[in-house]
Amino acid sequence: MMLQELKVIDGGLAKPKPKMEAWEIHWQWCKPLIETCLKYQEEYCIMDIYEGIATGKLMLWPHPNQQSCIVTELVDFPQYRAMNLLFLAGNMSDCEDILEAVTTFARIAECKKIFGGGRKGWQRYAKRHGFKQEHIISKTL
Repeated sequence: MMLQELKVIDGGLAKPKPKMEAWEIHWQWCKPLIETCLKYQEEYCIMDIYEGIATGKLMLWPHPNQQSCIVTELVDFPQYRAMNLLFLAGNMSDCEDILEAVTTFARIAECKKIFGGGRKGWQRYAKRHGFKQEHIISKTL
């Protein structure tokens, strides 16, 4: 065990630090990016995203440059499986890079469709990747 893996506790005793999972390391820099996205919706809070990733319900797709990430979920409808793009955070060019890996994964996971919502300005980027515009309506109760 290397020295940096130890933490000092009361009485000068040392015990190993709990190992961080790979996604937790990325989470540290992805979290502020995702929090920016959360301002535009009210369905999720940052703890929902954290817990979803920790339990495997949601997937975190970090860009290697640590400037962008995507959060997705697999959705099983009665007739098919789909990939939901929940949040695209950071630079759109980076997100387009990540989208290639997301698409490959969705195919391997036997998804029939990738879908997501977002601000109107994202449409031109989405169209370049074969997405078509669909409409959702909602009503606050």
